[in-house]
Amino acid sequence: MSKVVTFGEILLRLSPPSHLRLTQATSFDLYYGCAEANVAASLAKFGIPVKFITAVPPNELGESSISMIRSFGVEPVVITQGKRLGIYYFEQGASERPGKVVYDREDSSFSLLRKGMIDWESIFKDADWFHWSGITPSLSLDLAELCEEALLVADKMGLTISADLNYRPTLWKYGKNANQVMPNLVKYCDLLLGGADETEKVLGIEYNENDTQEAIFASWMKTFPKLKNIVTTQRIQANASSNGISASFWDGKNMLQSRKYNVSHIIDRIGAGDAFMAGIIYGLLTYEEDYQTALEFAVAAACLKHSISGDINLATVKEVEALMHGFGGGRVSR
Repeated sequence: MSKVVTFGEILLRLSPPSHLRLTQATSFDLYYGCAEANVAASLAKFGIPVKFITAVPPNELGESSISMIRSFGVEPVVITQGKRLGIYYFEQGASERPGKVVYDREDSSFSLLRKGMIDWESIFKDADWFHWSGITPSLSLDLAELCEEALLVADKMGLTISADLNYRPTLWKYGKNANQVMPNLVKYCDLLLGGADETEKVLGIEYNENDTQEAIFASWMKTFPKLKNIVTTQRIQANASSNGISASFWDGKNMLQSRKYNVSHIIDRIGAGDAFMAGIIYGLLTYEEDYQTALEFAVAAACLKHSISGDINLATVKEVEALMHGFGGGRVSR
C-alpha cells in the first residue's frame, strides 16, 4: 500500500467554549492539529500508512501532541528541541460574525528547524507521496529553504508531490512575499489545492479577473509544467454557521465539478480544507484515474468535517462513502 509523508508544524489550539469571544473567555477547549498534521491523521483514519515529520519541545505539551497524532495511526518522525509548542487561539464565529485566529508561534520548536537537520532520503525511502503546505515556508526563510531541501529529494526519488497553497497573509512577516518564495517550491508539485485568488498573490502569475477558471488553471500548468492536477473548493452563500460546499478538479483538459452540499449548523470549520486534501489524496490513490469519484470522496470528507469539533476529520471511509452515495441527512445508524 502506498505510504504518504507529510511535513509541518503541530500546534496547540485553544478555543473558547460555546462560541464565546476571546475577550470573554475564562476557559478554553484544547485540541492539537494544523494543516499537515490534520492531513496525516485523516489519511491514517482512511487506512493509508502515513509518516508525519515535525519538531516539538521536550515537555508535556510536546509529548501530548505526539501521543495524539500517534493515536490515529500516524508514524511520527520527531526532532525534539527548543522550549515551546506553537499555539493558536480560535474564536468560533456564528451567523454573520466570522471566526478569528490569533497565532502565538514565534520561537517555537518547529521554527528552529534548519537545512541539514532532517535525513530526507531515509524518510522517503519507503514512501510514494509527499505532501506539504504553504504555511511552512510562510514562517521563515530557513523553513522555506528546508521545504526546498525536502522537495529536491522527494523529486529526485520519484515521489508524487502535493501541496495546499494555504495562503495566510498574516504569517508572511520575514520580508518576503509569498509570490517571491512559493513559485520555486510549487514547481516540484504534481497536485495543487488552491484558488484563482492565489494566482498572483502566491504564484506570481498575472491574470484577468474575467478569465475562466479553466484559463487560470491552464496558466498555472503552463508556468509549472510538472503539474498534472489542480483542485479547488468553493463556498457558496457562506456565513459562519451555514455553507454551501462544492469542489472542482482540473486535469489539464477537463474541469470536473462535484456535487454541492448544504452544510447547516456548522460545529467546526477549521480543518475542512485539510479533510478535503486528505480525501483527494486518498481518492487518487484508491480510485486512481477515476477523478470524478476521487473528487466526490474529497468533498464529502470536507462536508463531514464541519460536523466534528477540533482540527482533525474523524470520519471513516465508510462514512464518507455513505454520504457520497446519498446516505446523509442525519439518519441514526443502527
